[in-house]
Amino acid sequence: MSTPFCLRWGIIATGRIAESFAKDLILDPTARGVQDVRHSLVGVASSRSEDSARGFLSKIGAPSLCRAHGNYEALVTDPDVDVVYIATPHSHHFPNAMLCLEAGKHVVCEKAFTVNAKQAQKLFDTARERNLFLMEGMWTRFLPVGVKVRQLVRDGAIGPVTRIFADNSLGMHPKNDLPPDDRLVRRELAGGALLDLGVYSIHWIFQALQTTVLQPTVISSLVVPLKDHQVDETTTIIMSFRREDTETSSPSTHAIATCSLRTEGNPGGQTPAIRIQGDQGEIQIYGPVWRPSKYCVIKREPGFGNVGESTEFTCETEGGAYGLCYEADEAARCIRDGLIESSTMPWTLTLQVMEVMDTARKSAGLEFLADIESANYPN
Repeated sequence: MSTPFCLRWGIIATGRIAESFAKDLILDPTARGVQDVRHSLVGVASSRSEDSARGFLSKIGAPSLCRAHGNYEALVTDPDVDVVYIATPHSHHFPNAMLCLEAGKHVVCEKAFTVNAKQAQKLFDTARERNLFLMEGMWTRFLPVGVKVRQLVRDGAIGPVTRIFADNSLGMHPKNDLPPDDRLVRRELAGGALLDLGVYSIHWIFQALQTTVLQPTVISSLVVPLKDHQVDETTTIIMSFRREDTETSSPSTHAIATCSLRTEGNPGGQTPAIRIQGDQGEIQIYGPVWRPSKYCVIKREPGFGNVGESTEFTCETEGGAYGLCYEADEAARCIRDGLIESSTMPWTLTLQVMEVMDTARKSAGLEFLADIESANYPN
């Protein structure tokens, strides 16, 4: 058996998602059945101090050889780092990713990939020029449930998809349950529901459509602003996609993506977050949309009043992983094979999602600070 390819990681930022990613990296990949790649965490950087980075390494039980850096520049110039995982607020994704690419590092950047499509395009152009791998860290696409749902749709388990509902809502009181400096309510950190929560809803719609080239022919949105914060509290986007198949009388697929800080998407614990509807049934996905707990396939013959037969499946990660390891495995395989983008999370798809969110924000007059929206680097 050949020696597995080892990818050496650095992580920018030390928050909650960085912690989950780091813990997944140091797991044994063979526990989830992965034999061809493995990961080495070699560096972590905090913008606050080197002590903060050291505290992070201690908290996650990092390998002894992993280095703590007190600034991002030190991490990206570390010769032992092959790829950088960016876990900062999305207001900082663009400059952080440009810093990494200009230093010659491959990049996996958390969602939302950037603040707008213009920034995303600039990053992709830079990665192409420098022949570096770059991917949005939309980890849900790599989870076993994401892979399985796409396969079910591809196999025609519910017939041609005609309508999709996708909701990602927290059910929190934005002012009482969140501290005033929380990134979700801060305009200077590109806060609000859409870029943090709605990005998942939109990505699930594109998963269900099984395409990365089909542009919505209609995008309509409603936004409820969060008073005194200049970010969105609730956003709902309606899209229409012209169908590619010709075997159905339905000429288009309708999709509704919604997100909210305030409204609860699953008040009783039994409400599906995602509903993918076809001529012959429905796929329902339960639990948080970023890491579903179960899904249900309902087979139903067309006809008024017909009741379908339902089969339920649990969604489990393997080897004690939280689930971020699957996107890390994808990055390792792509970099090993000399690829600069993933076929599962291609650049075109990231751009489509960013363009949908740009359209929704523009229609509501929702803009962030000029330096956050800028695609100039350095500003």
